[in-house]
Amino acid sequence: MTDQFNTRKTLLLRAKDPNDQLAWNEFVEYYSGFIEMLLHKMTIPTQIHDDLKQEVLIKIWKALQGYESRESAKFRTWLGTVIRHAILEYMRAYRKRENRELELNIVDLEQEGEERSRIDELINDEWVNYMVKHVVEHLRQFFSGKAIDVFLLSSKGLKTQEISEQLDIPVNTVYVLRNRVKDRLLNEMNNLRQVLEF
Repeated sequence: MTDQFNTRKTLLLRAKDPNDQLAWNEFVEYYSGFIEMLLHKMTIPTQIHDDLKQEVLIKIWKALQGYESRESAKFRTWLGTVIRHAILEYMRAYRKRENRELELNIVDLEQEGEERSRIDELINDEWVNYMVKHVVEHLRQFFSGKAIDVFLLSSKGLKTQEISEQLDIPVNTVYVLRNRVKDRLLNEMNNLRQVLEF
């Protein structure tokens, strides 16, 4: 897993080069899913997702030129800040342009100071969800389908007995599979954090 994600730091350095279109495309492919998850969670109207996502990516590309990992914040923190600013700026312009109030649960620009911390909290939560999703997909190659299914059902709050009945496996097998996947997931998450949050 870490070998796969060690290239993320290299990718970041390459994506900073305005002449390396391939690196930028790979960067967009990797992070646009995270941005999309965030827009959905923020209940931003779906009809503006594509435009807003493009605007966020443009802001990231411009800001990336000045990002220095050793002297600035961790990449994840930096990325969250750029995304927050881009979303707030876009929504402010969108409201003005459309001359209407939007019913948004997260982006209420009238209370921007309070919303900033709620958006940052949401970005952090979604970042973790995004990483878990990638790690779970990676773990599928190491565990049987039922092992991953046990873990996913458990993470949704199902009781051991319910999982046992739903997957038609013994209760003790549920315990064993859940713990194996959980231990491996935590280990991979720690590795991934070191690589992606440099």
